[in-house]
Amino acid sequence: MAAFSLNIQKHVEPGLVACGKFDGSHTCLVVATYGGNVLVHSPHRQPQITSHDHEQSDRKLSWSGELAELHIGTEVTALHAGRLTDDERDILLIGTATHVLAYNIEDNSDIFYKEMSDGARCITIGKLGWIPNQVAIVGGNCSITILDSQGTEILWTVVGGTVSCLVVFDFDGDNENELVIGTKDFEIKVYKEDNIIWDTKETASITTLTGLPNRRFVYSVGNGTLGVYEMTQRLWRVKSKHRVVVTRSFDLNGDGIPEVITGWNNGKMDARLLNNGEVIFKIQLSAGVAGIVEADYRRIGKLDLIVVSSIGEVRGYASGSTMDTPEPGEPMRDLLAKKQVLQMELRQRAASIPNMYHGMKLAVSLSTSMGAARIALASGPGLLIHCAIVFTEGVFEGETFVVHSNRPKGELTIELRPPKNAPVDIHVKVCVGPAGADLLQVFEMTRQLPRFCMYQMIQRPATIPDDFEKIGVTAEFAERPQRIALWLNQSLILEEEFEVKEESLNNGRIEIWLRGMRDNKVHCFMADAAGRVTIRTEDSAFAGDIIQSLALYLGLRELASVVSFPAEEKRLLDSLERVKELKEIDARLQAEAANETLLLKNIIIRFEDARILENIDEMRRRLVQLKNVNVDLIREHEIRMKSYRELTANLKELNLGVQRAARLRVGKSAANTVARCRAAIQDENPKALALAIRNG
Repeated sequence: MAAFSLNIQKHVEPGLVACGKFDGSHTCLVVATYGGNVLVHSPHRQPQITSHDHEQSDRKLSWSGELAELHIGTEVTALHAGRLTDDERDILLIGTATHVLAYNIEDNSDIFYKEMSDGARCITIGKLGWIPNQVAIVGGNCSITILDSQGTEILWTVVGGTVSCLVVFDFDGDNENELVIGTKDFEIKVYKEDNIIWDTKETASITTLTGLPNRRFVYSVGNGTLGVYEMTQRLWRVKSKHRVVVTRSFDLNGDGIPEVITGWNNGKMDARLLNNGEVIFKIQLSAGVAGIVEADYRRIGKLDLIVVSSIGEVRGYASGSTMDTPEPGEPMRDLLAKKQVLQMELRQRAASIPNMYHGMKLAVSLSTSMGAARIALASGPGLLIHCAIVFTEGVFEGETFVVHSNRPKGELTIELRPPKNAPVDIHVKVCVGPAGADLLQVFEMTRQLPRFCMYQMIQRPATIPDDFEKIGVTAEFAERPQRIALWLNQSLILEEEFEVKEESLNNGRIEIWLRGMRDNKVHCFMADAAGRVTIRTEDSAFAGDIIQSLALYLGLRELASVVSFPAEEKRLLDSLERVKELKEIDARLQAEAANETLLLKNIIIRFEDARILENIDEMRRRLVQLKNVNVDLIREHEIRMKSYRELTANLKELNLGVQRAARLRVGKSAANTVARCRAAIQDENPKALALAIRNG
């Protein structure tokens, strides 16, 4: 049962719930409501007696019993409470589409008010390994900003998409915290300083991230998927038709091991075991879950799990408390579902199974042709394939695909087009039986498509562009060609196994030509007897995938390379030059805006003088001037925002180019490439940037 419950009688925005000890001892609950307001609930707050009534009226935060309301004046997009200094009192960070406000609830005053051109989509406070103090980390539109306790910008960096969630924890086990971000471009990225040390792509936008013990974290995506990673390996995932609003880590059953707590938009809150995702506890609220926090709300010295619904219902659950009784009718529904499954199994066992099903097998083969990776299925004599159900992740919308012919056939081909170069696990259920049969045999099988299944091996083209031999990447792997051939067999779908014969005329040399089925581009992979690998391609992303995959297979921790991609290099240098121009334009626009603002202030003063003197004609003249200046300010603001969006786009292109250059190396060489490229971009030095891309 719930340890306590209450209702704040306000609509709460989903995901905008926090708690903190703003006076250093009493826990308060903070939620964002409609209209850009922030509501603070403090059940243990002592009434403050003051003889200066006019001072209370000037404050932004107005208390009424246990509740106080802070008027922000614009839509709140992020909310977080924590400490940025050694002060025992927490501060409240409020993010909007244009600013971040750090507010001291106890003193009822601003700590800092920071303009954020990219907006504040999410905010967290944490201690990063490479920064000595607690910092505020703000995720915005394609950027991450790190602020200190005074609101001073420590770091600003571009990311590949709009940041939707942040979490700080020790990802790699080096006793230093890393920054893990989720984006609306389906990506999860791990940053150490401004270097990406790991990233992965999910099937929809990332909605929540929460750190767990032992280098684990829980994530959720917009299509209802919830899962847990242990470093780079996913332990489990589940999928629901409902959407996850918030995830937390809390020891609900009191066994010393925290559970994964999830709040859903349909009002369900459940607790799952960390290792396998099994549900051990769930409740149903009357409205969608808006937030879940941990706080000692009853002042008993132990944290409670506090669940807040979107209509203001608040429930608290103690660690190790008796689990709630199931909802009425829930046990009966579970028993009926089990009964239906058992009855279906009994009917299937009682049915007469034809002898032709016994010992039957299904032939399966993989191939690449006509722009897709293909799984070919063939049934036994006298039997037909009625349909196949394919379960996989990230290949097609919905993760489930049904393939069937107008009439059952003895053979069936399934086309798959993975959008990225990564291994794809597929689970297939095939229904087989004679024509017109009421009872079908279901075969289940699991296969893994190789990382580069969307590349088809071809003969050497008859005509090759003159500059093709000058582009690509060369790296010294110092490995026998036989091991490289083993990697090729695992990474590609080949008609026959690729072998390297030492006594051949080429003396163990490898040369294969590939055609990308996504873009029809031609690539060449070469390796000599000494282990020098050369990749001729116009696609630096493909070359980076090859380098990273081969280095991982061979267990290499360090690898340098020499790179030549003239077209991409020119594109990055053009972006750098454009960034330089846009920064100069932005500086001029800011100076003009400052002059217009000064003029606006003077006109307002003159208007106020005319009002006091009751000079109507002067007032009208000043109002016309105010209107004209306001029109100019709006126009200049639109120009400035357009310039800023272009600047962000060019910085994003530079950032992606730096990441692609780093993926062409491994270990310290990759880190040095990022450091040299970023230094060249900061110094606006195109020559240094070109050298860093080529040589790392």
